[in-house]
Amino acid sequence: MKLKIILKKALKLFRITGDHWLVQLVRKKRENPLIKKVSDDPLNPLLHLENAKHASANGNHFLAYSELKTANHLGLDREQLEKYESIFKAALPENSTLDHNMYFRMKSLADEILRRSSGSVCSVLDVGGGSGALASFIPEHSYCLVEPTANGISGTNLPFVGRSFDFVVSCHVLEHIPPDDRELFLDQLLSKSSAGLILLNPFEVKKTLVTERLQLVIDITEASWAKEHLDCSLPRIEDLEAYAAERGLQIQIRPNGTMTTSLAFVFMQHFAYLAGARKEILKIDSFFNKNYGKILDSEAYPNAYLVFIESPSQI
Repeated sequence: MKLKIILKKALKLFRITGDHWLVQLVRKKRENPLIKKVSDDPLNPLLHLENAKHASANGNHFLAYSELKTANHLGLDREQLEKYESIFKAALPENSTLDHNMYFRMKSLADEILRRSSGSVCSVLDVGGGSGALASFIPEHSYCLVEPTANGISGTNLPFVGRSFDFVVSCHVLEHIPPDDRELFLDQLLSKSSAGLILLNPFEVKKTLVTERLQLVIDITEASWAKEHLDCSLPRIEDLEAYAAERGLQIQIRPNGTMTTSLAFVFMQHFAYLAGARKEILKIDSFFNKNYGKILDSEAYPNAYLVFIESPSQI
């Protein structure tokens, strides 16, 4: 019990998230019994509410808020929503304090949703959304999280009826899907959207040393995401364009971020955590998040591409 408390304090103190070995150790020691229940009954708003309360009690405030939003989308009683909404929302960290790479992804997606919805309230299905940080960037919209490690819902077996969301969003997920399964995955995402699919993903960019840079990340940080990028291979823009063309779908593609900046932050975060430089990395993240968000898109060397595929129902 003492070790668990120490580990939790270390994660909070140094803002350690994601693939860090400390995170994996804590997860092994603290399995959430609600995930199996939600997986068995994924459309039950009361189970998502219980999961939100569990997340809040364990300090995962992004997940608490996103799961409450999910419960609300699925029909949670208004009285129950109001009981917890202000509490969970007040506990959210400032978005600008997120690590820079995560902030830039969420802000890019939120801006795209705002642009596509023309300011109207819309519904968003976030497939593979981790702890659901996106929900805090779009509080005015209806939101539903799909993340097997967070709420037990699989992105390859979506339990929702067709066209039940305005937009389906998937951020940095496609590259973790084996190449032979990617078209089926995209088909399923599109089937749940009435307006379109928004993807934010790294893609293979020629002459950028894809294998070498991912191996460098693995050698230094042991990040599991980099290992999966190598194992599954990065998707290619040409394949996505062919996918849309074969189905007669409209597709729009824009570069997102800058590869060198994103890679530098991966290493910066890693070494800041090792050095215990919490205040310093927080200050750097906040500065970049508040000031440089609109000047980071590189045409030649993007970190990712922001892709919109129009739903078949819109054609």
